[in-house]
Amino acid sequence: MASPAGSGFPARTNSRLDAFLRRHLAPEVYDAIRAYEPCIVVSDSEKHTLKYLVLSDQLIYLTENPPKSIRQVVALRDVVAIDLIDDYPEFLSPQDRETNQHIRIIYSTVLKKECEKSKGVRKLLLPFHHANANNKKVKEENNGPVFWRGKEPKSLDESSLRSEEKIKHFSQLKSELFLKDNTLRKILCLITELKVAAQKNFILKRLFWKTSDLFCFLVNKLHEYLPESRDKNALQNKSQRADELVACIEIIQTLGLMFRETETESSRLNTLAAKKGTLFNLLVILISKPQIPKSCPVFDTQLVADSTLAEISLDAELQKLILEYTDTATALLYEILLVFQQGNLGLGSTKFAISWMMSFLQSHPPIVTFVDSIVKQVVKGLSASFQLLGPSQAVLLYQQFYILKSCLQYSKPLAEYIRNNYREEFRYFIHMPALEKRVPLCYPITQPTTQLFREVLKLVEQKQCVKC
Repeated sequence: MASPAGSGFPARTNSRLDAFLRRHLAPEVYDAIRAYEPCIVVSDSEKHTLKYLVLSDQLIYLTENPPKSIRQVVALRDVVAIDLIDDYPEFLSPQDRETNQHIRIIYSTVLKKECEKSKGVRKLLLPFHHANANNKKVKEENNGPVFWRGKEPKSLDESSLRSEEKIKHFSQLKSELFLKDNTLRKILCLITELKVAAQKNFILKRLFWKTSDLFCFLVNKLHEYLPESRDKNALQNKSQRADELVACIEIIQTLGLMFRETETESSRLNTLAAKKGTLFNLLVILISKPQIPKSCPVFDTQLVADSTLAEISLDAELQKLILEYTDTATALLYEILLVFQQGNLGLGSTKFAISWMMSFLQSHPPIVTFVDSIVKQVVKGLSASFQLLGPSQAVLLYQQFYILKSCLQYSKPLAEYIRNNYREEFRYFIHMPALEKRVPLCYPITQPTTQLFREVLKLVEQKQCVKC
């Protein structure tokens, strides 16, 4: 997407268009708008028409210039592939051609719940360009998209009132979280409330990144309990440690939600750049395995026989929480990798580079154990003895592959470790046939996962070929 040079993403700076969207969209839809910018539309009925493309968290819209009505172009859930097109739009000047890239978005028109093969795939040609570009080209094929009209226009006062209510709710949650005498249970309830509210209202994500205080608070709260608890009682009390891990998982899930789909928010980059030390502390926390109380050995046969089921249940619960923590930490680490990857591409802040992140991670011993857990989880996920992966499991698999690719591509020590220690796993368990059996074709993420998997396999085999 085009944007001011400072952030690499489009900004919401058109007051006339912004006022139009506020009037014609429901408040929750308006709050979910990520960005908008001018584009050139080419279709059977229109030829090189200047319009505005509006991106929300669920849909891509088009509206006229000046705006009169708004219609849906494609639902993001229907997108099945995004490809880079190596050509230049003839209608642009030579200078603009050099600063534009075309991206083809392929999306399904029919996608049944039963995972049947989709019927009819439309293509949307969308330029993805650098900060100094001014236009984008959208080409609609296959008779164009379905038209959509918004709900009855909402008054400015009503929309503003809704936004004010959300801002007030967010401020109240922050104030309660920062209270000194909060119990762990109270903090957990407040964080859960924040997460649920942010899932429903994108504006809370904007408010989260507007200042750094809540980000730092959540990371510092994680540091109190990870990798081990500062409360010495939790070193022996399994029930207390389980409660701490539940709270930590909720915090990490909330942070992951705040990172997700906020690439266009310049305040996020500003906060992370200003609090880079906090961000790196978070990275160390994510790759470190949580410590849990060890079971004391019992030698008396009578005492063994009298061991309570509650104790056994707690041990099982702790192990289950460790697995859930690892998956949750993986998802958040993936989101942070994207921040640094965008820095590499020039799409985000130049203060970030993925090579810096990987250099930092490889200098901390826990990363080796974390990579071990990732590979083991991938092997388990691709095991032929298990049923098809669910949607969330397929997303996690993609994130695991992305992390492995980053290690192989940007860290020589980690790449060598993976190749030397997991050659057999990649030969007998982590291979394309296993992936094809486990991930349904109907999932939108299947195609990018397959492509990513090929890249990982290629990186694993590179050094082996050289040795041969």
